[in-house]
Formats: sequence, structure tokens, C-alpha cells
Amino acid sequence: MKKTMGIDWKMSAKLDFRFILTSVILLMGFFHGQARGESNELYRTEEITVPAGDFTVVGDLYIPVKGARHPLVVWVHGSGPLTRQMMEPLLMPQIEVFLKAGFAFFIDDIPGAGSSKGAISHVYRYRAMILCKEVEALERRPDIVPGQVGVAGHSQAGVVMPLALKSSCGIAFMIAEACVAESNTEQESYLLEKFMICENYPPEEAQKARRLNLQRYYAENYKDYREAAEYINNHPAAQLLEITEPLIAEDEFTPPDKSAGTFLDPMGIVAETRIPVLALFGEKDNNVDPVQGVEAYEKVLKAAGNEFYRVETIPAANHMLYATQAGCARELMVQIQKGKPDFAPGTLTVLADWLEKLKKHL
Repeated sequence: MKKTMGIDWKMSAKLDFRFILTSVILLMGFFHGQARGESNELYRTEEITVPAGDFTVVGDLYIPVKGARHPLVVWVHGSGPLTRQMMEPLLMPQIEVFLKAGFAFFIDDIPGAGSSKGAISHVYRYRAMILCKEVEALERRPDIVPGQVGVAGHSQAGVVMPLALKSSCGIAFMIAEACVAESNTEQESYLLEKFMICENYPPEEAQKARRLNLQRYYAENYKDYREAAEYINNHPAAQLLEITEPLIAEDEFTPPDKSAGTFLDPMGIVAETRIPVLALFGEKDNNVDPVQGVEAYEKVLKAAGNEFYRVETIPAANHMLYATQAGCARELMVQIQKGKPDFAPGTLTVLADWLEKLKKHL
């Protein structure tokens, strides 16, 4: 059976900054997180279990102390085996913005990590299905306002959330933070070029690597494919990013199937939605192209006739929307090691302002 060039759905988890985030968190023993059932003057927490097909998802629900019923934000992680214990400390200033605005907040463990059970083989498809199950289950709670459950997420969530929207599971609004706004092939190639520049490779070599990485996906003949694939497979930067793939034999090569998951552009789905959307990008994001992202979101939301959206570039912000000098991976590792999130100026203010307007709109 011949193989079609391109990353399968199950391979797409490689394309984020998992190699930075999870490795650092694991090494630092970053597992303290939020105590289950804790309460204070702002919120109380409750551990929630949501059945989702073959998966059992466990997460924390933060509920504002003031008020009997609340709109809800369901958080969607980026890629990798991320858990609430890992991410809650890194997101806490942002979680508090949601809570102060009167929104409840739910964050889970990705199945296969933490307390959630199940093995995700088709990343986008399964994660979108799980997200819909969470939205539907949490919306039935007496302390959540029906029809006012939205999603917020980071990086790979830029594909997961639109796919959930396409499933028509009642998502009321979407907040995209440093989210992918193009195909995996394009995002991965941008990531490779920027990573190499940060690692002090010559710019022309980084540009060549980006070009050849795209070539290995789009090659229509074996000669072009092999030239590109061998270059990428043998490059130390690509090896570190874990984007190498076994070389396809000539008798098994076929031209790319453009309908495969690796070529999916989530903007095609976003273009069909008119729910409120907030899209934030870090000016110095070296994982997801902020210039392309801003242009893509602005273009499709305007074309869709969406009357409630905001697209912002946060100055001097990296992939986590933290304050940064260069946006490089090693700098981000140091920030995570400190264990104290330092959101770039303007990030939380933009979010808070948009939420106040959203409450009046819902």
C-alpha cells in the first residue's frame, strides 16, 4: 500500500512547543496546582468528571463566589500531555480576570495525562469531540447560564476550537490566544525557521530549512520529496523539534493528499462563524506567526460579517503572551522555571475589556 506524504492526524501533537513546556515543567516538579475544593473570597473550585465517548475527562471548575449563575469559559490546551496542575499556575492571572468578570472557568487534564483517561490517536478530531462533550455537560449545571458557554485556548486550540464549532455543540464565543491560523505544514515551517534564528543559525540557512520543510510536504515528485526530506531529517534543529519523519521509499511515494489533516486551514471554519471572537497574538511569537494570524483572523471575520470580534497584537509578547525580549525558546524556559507568569502589558487589560462588552452582548 502506497503512503501519501503528510502528517497523519495523530502526528500533529508534535507541532507545538511541547518540547519546551512539558519538559521544563516535569523537570521542575511543577505539579502543585490548585487544591481541589479550595475556596476564597473570589472563587471556589470543584473537581468535575465528564464522560466523552471512550474518554473520561477530569478537570477543575472555578466558580465565582458572587452570583448564583454564571457564563462559562472552557479552556482548551495547546499540544502535548498537559494537565491542569501544570497549567493553572501559568495561567492564574488570566483565570482571575475571567472570575472577576463573573465568568466560571473550567480546565481539564488532556486524556492520557493527569487524571483523565483514554488514548488520543486522532488529535484534532478527538479533542474537538471531547470539547463539545465538556460544553454540553457543563451547560446543564444549575450554576451555569445555558447558551453562555464559550471556549478559550492556546496554540493548537486554534484548530481544535473551530472543529468543535463546526460540530454545532452550542459554543457561544471563542477566545484564541496565540492560536494557529494556518495549516500544520505552514506553522511547522515557520516554527523551524524562527527556532533556528534563535539558535544562531545563519538567516539564509533558516530560510532554506523553512523552504525545504514545505517542499517535503508539497512535493509532486519523488526527487523533490527526497531532497527535502533528507535535509530535514539530518538537520539538528529539526531533530530537536521532533519534526523528522522516516523516509518514504520511492515505490511507496504518492503526491500529497491536500485533504489530509496536515493541510487543514482552520480559517476556513472560522470564516463561517458569527459568534463573538477575541484573537490575541504575541508580537514576538516564534511558534505561531503573529502577522499571518492577525491578517487571517481579520480577513475571515470581516468577510463573515461578524459584528462582534477583536483581533489584537500584544507588543513584546511571546507564545505564552508573556513579556519577552526576543520570544525565543530558551527565554521562555527561564520564565516557566520561575513559576510566576508575567503577562505582557496590555494582555489582561484587553481581555478584561472584551469580557465586559461580551457580558452585555450575551
